[in-house]
Amino acid sequence: MDTCQNPVAKSTGGTSEYKWEKTEQPNSGTEIYNDLLAFALLQKLEFNNGELQKFQEDFFYDTYIKIGEKYYKPAGMCASCAREENRSRFQGSERIVHYSLKRRGIALTTVSRTGERKKKEMRVMDVLDANGVSQVNDKRANNRDSTCERSNFSPDFQVKHTNDELVTIYVEVDENQHERTTTACELSRLNDLLTSFEMQRHLVVLRYNPDPFNVGEKRVTCKELPRSVRENILIREINEVMKQAADPANFKDLLTVIYIGFDCDCTTPCGYVHMDRFKDQKAISEKHARAGL
Repeated sequence: MDTCQNPVAKSTGGTSEYKWEKTEQPNSGTEIYNDLLAFALLQKLEFNNGELQKFQEDFFYDTYIKIGEKYYKPAGMCASCAREENRSRFQGSERIVHYSLKRRGIALTTVSRTGERKKKEMRVMDVLDANGVSQVNDKRANNRDSTCERSNFSPDFQVKHTNDELVTIYVEVDENQHERTTTACELSRLNDLLTSFEMQRHLVVLRYNPDPFNVGEKRVTCKELPRSVRENILIREINEVMKQAADPANFKDLLTVIYIGFDCDCTTPCGYVHMDRFKDQKAISEKHARAGL
């Protein structure tokens, strides 16, 4: 869909993100923090559907964003869009309530809808591509014995690098830390993967959470840690793993799991990165037993 050129009508409560305008500092409303949108608004003030989807954000009539010392807000929508909005006003109000609760750290659902999950995954793909990280998205894992049970396992991203026949690197986008997946279940999944490789190799899994998490008693949202910053952390960790993979002797463990943006009990700065190492399958089995299964 191209940018709408129809007469603009002020939004009264729903989404009105096609056209934006500069404004004075708002006395009320919902401030958002979105680096992609901020950069785009420095270039232009009107967007189409495709461009809006890349921002991965919900916008409402009282949304505003600060860029430097200036403020921007949605200006309105076309007259026909406004009529459609009036018919769906109730749904718009419901979305505002959900958004407001989310900004306060209250989630009404623990797992995002499939479409939302896919958008976050696609954003990670764009970040990987922009940083020159070659990858395969959502395909059956390479180098696996097709006769093995569950050999069709598909990680979110398989990183392609010079020594991927000796060190396999996966990136998993774990929205909301995949709260419904227990540690034991995930260990079983990774162990199934390790045993189905055609040849034994080192496996490094980077688990990336784009959503809020807790460090001790502090809630870390996209305001405290913008997605652009945590994406830089992800790229840094991937590059470090690929650098080490130039010499497989650097890997003493069969399985390494790197968590980026996950809950922790840290009381001092931790860089939001934590790691689990498993020397062999016995270590995986012991951790699995301690997890309760």
